[in-house]
Amino acid sequence: MGQTQTAPPDISCPAFDLLPDLICMESVGNTGTMHFNTAWKQQAADLGVPLPFPKWLPIVLPADQADVTRVLHKTTPSDTTRTTSFRIRNPDGQYRWFLLRIVQRTLSSSEGAARILILTDIHERKRHEEDLLHKADIRDRMLNVSVDCIKEITKDGTLVHMNTAGCNALGVDSNSGFGMRWLDLLPCEAHTPGGEALRDAAEGQNARFMGVSQLPGQPTRHWDNMLTPLLNPNQTVEAILCVSRDVTTQRENEQRIALLLNELNHRSKNMLAIFQALIRRTVPDPAAPFVKVLEERITSISRSQDLLIHGEWTGATVHDVVTSQTVVAGDFPTTRLRIEGDPALQFIPATADRIGLAIYELTTNAIKYGALSNDTGTVTVSWDLLDEEGGPIFRMCWKENGGPTVKTPDRRGFGSIVIEHNPRSIPGASSSCCHEPDGTVWTFRAPAENVVRCPTRLF
Repeated sequence: MGQTQTAPPDISCPAFDLLPDLICMESVGNTGTMHFNTAWKQQAADLGVPLPFPKWLPIVLPADQADVTRVLHKTTPSDTTRTTSFRIRNPDGQYRWFLLRIVQRTLSSSEGAARILILTDIHERKRHEEDLLHKADIRDRMLNVSVDCIKEITKDGTLVHMNTAGCNALGVDSNSGFGMRWLDLLPCEAHTPGGEALRDAAEGQNARFMGVSQLPGQPTRHWDNMLTPLLNPNQTVEAILCVSRDVTTQRENEQRIALLLNELNHRSKNMLAIFQALIRRTVPDPAAPFVKVLEERITSISRSQDLLIHGEWTGATVHDVVTSQTVVAGDFPTTRLRIEGDPALQFIPATADRIGLAIYELTTNAIKYGALSNDTGTVTVSWDLLDEEGGPIFRMCWKENGGPTVKTPDRRGFGSIVIEHNPRSIPGASSSCCHEPDGTVWTFRAPAENVVRCPTRLF
C-alpha cells in the first residue's frame, strides 16, 4: 500500500490574531492550510464560506473573478507581493471591496515554500475614491460647459489640466495627458507678457495680460488672460488658475465704436465750421470783434469734443480740459499759469464741455482785462475732492493775483452766463464769480458723483 499524504499541521501565529487584516498562511503545492488568523475565521463565518480562499470565488463579483484567479495562480519570485482589489458579495446582497496581497516565500528545504494571503477591507477607501472621481467628473463637466479657456498650471508653467474650450482654442488633444509647457502653446509675441504674469502668479500675485491666437485657417482671436494663484493651507502657492476669455467680439466692437466716434467727431467739426462760415456770411461786418469772439467760443466747444472723442466718450481728465482751454493764453510760464489738482480725476462727458467753456471764458477775460494782461499777474486753477457730511464734493477754483485792479462789470453779457449760470445746470452744482480788487475769483462746487470719476477713489 502506498503512503497516505497528510496535510501539514496548523502553525499557531498569535501575532496575526492581533491584526485587523484577514491573514492566511498556506503551503505552496499542498492544499493543506497552515494557519488562519481570528479575523479571517470571523469573516468566513459571516460570509458563510469555507476557510480556504479559493472557496470564496463564487461570492466574488463575476467581473473581478478573472483578476483574482490570475493573481492566485501567478508565479512570482520569493518575497514578491502580488496584489489586486475585488468585491465580495455579502449575505445581504451588497458588495464590499477588499484588497488581496499575496507574498510567497521559500522555507527550509524540508518545508518547501509558503505564501501569506492578506485581505484588507478597503470599502470605505474605495467609496471615498469613487466619490472623488465623481466630483472630479462633475468638475470637468462644469469646466467643459464654459466658453472660457480654463487651465491649471504649475508654478514653473507646466500645463496640468485644461477644459474643452482651452483644448480647442490651443489645438491640444484633450486625451494628451498634458504636461507640456503652457507658454509654448502661445504665439511668440505672448511669451514675454505671459512669462511676466506667470512669475507674478507664482509669487502669489494676481496677474493679467492680453494675447492673441490664430489656428491654421481660422481668424485671429483676442484673449484676456487672468492668472490667479491657488494657495495651500500654508498660504504658499500650490498651483495657478489661468482663465482666458475670448474678447475678440469686444475688441471688434471697440474698434467699430472708435471709427464711429471719429466719424462723428469729423462730421461735428465740419458742422461747427459751417456755423462759422454762416456767421461770417450772415453778419454785416465779418471783421466785427464779436464775430471773432463767437468763433473762438465755437473752437472751445470743438476742443472739449476732441477730448471726449479721444477718451472714447467716457470722459476727459480735469487736467486735460483745463490745459486745452487755457492754451489760448499762449506760452505763459508755469509760474504765471499754475494748474494744480489730481491728474487722475476725470470729468464725466456731461460735465467736460460745460466746465471747459467756463475755463475758456475766464482765460480770455484774464488775457484782456485780468492777471494775464500784464507782466506780473498769476492765475491758479485748482481742484480737489472734499469729504463733507453729505458726501464727497468736487471743488474747482480759478484765482487771479497781481493783475490790474478789477471792477465789477456794469453789465452781464454772454460770458458771465457761461462762467456762472451754465455750470449750475449740473445737478446739485453751485458757482460764483467775484471780482476782487486783486483779481477775479471763480469757484465751482457740486456733488462729486455728478461731475467726476476717479480710478483711485471710491465715492
